[in-house]
This record gives sequence, structure tokens and C-alpha cells, in this order.
Amino acid sequence: MEVKVNIHTIQYNEYGEKNDIKANVTGTLYEKKDNTYVVYKEKEDGVETTTSIKIEDDKVTIKRFGEVNSTMVFRENHTTNSNYATPHGMFVVEIKTTKLDINMEENIMIDIDYNIEIMDMFRGRNVIKINIYQ
Repeated sequence: MEVKVNIHTIQYNEYGEKNDIKANVTGTLYEKKDNTYVVYKEKEDGVETTTSIKIEDDKVTIKRFGEVNSTMVFRENHTTNSNYATPHGMFVVEIKTTKLDINMEENIMIDIDYNIEIMDMFRGRNVIKINIYQ
């Protein structure tokens, strides 16, 4: 089923600087083995990236494929490590999810608040709000 996906990310770095990112895309929603998936493509500077969002009862997994490949797993009060592959090399990303709200009623609303650390290069906090609707 075709859906609209609105994603609003606010990034805070360790110096308190704020970066606001918004994306409005069209994607495909489907169910598989009691889980909900949303897949969409984005194009930036001529480079296409495919993003897959897997929604489970208490966990959200966001995978990105393209020039940058990453898998980020969000589960409230859990820490996960994943690889972040870029044209500049592979980085290890640590994610500490402090809040995860999943509302699957008429629209799908996901609120994620997490701390992120990329090796010794970057520390910050991200807040993501995802709204998926027809």
C-alpha cells in the first residue's frame, strides 16, 4: 500500500548546536510475520538511498542502503552498536535509546529519542518523529 512518510529529525551535538532535518516522501507499507515495514527511496545530489523501517511491538529498525549503508536499532532503555559504511570508511555507531513510542492506530506515529556516539569522533542526541499515513 502506498503511504506518505513525514520524518522530522532534530540533531543536537555535544556543543549544544542544533540541526533540523525534514523529509516528506512517498513509500510502500506492508505487513510480514506480525511486523510492519515501510520502504522508501530518497535522492540527494544524484545519489539514491533506499530506507527500510521495520516496526515491531517494542523495537524499530531503520536500514539505509546506497552510498551510505547503516542499520540502526531502537529499543527503549537499550544500547545497540552497528556499522555505518560510507565512501570514507566504516564507522561503529553506538545508540542508547532513551525513549521509543510507537502508536499504530489510524496513522503510524513513532517518536524516538536517543544518544548517539560515532567512535571518538561525534557525540550527540537525536530526536526523530515519524508520521506514516495514507
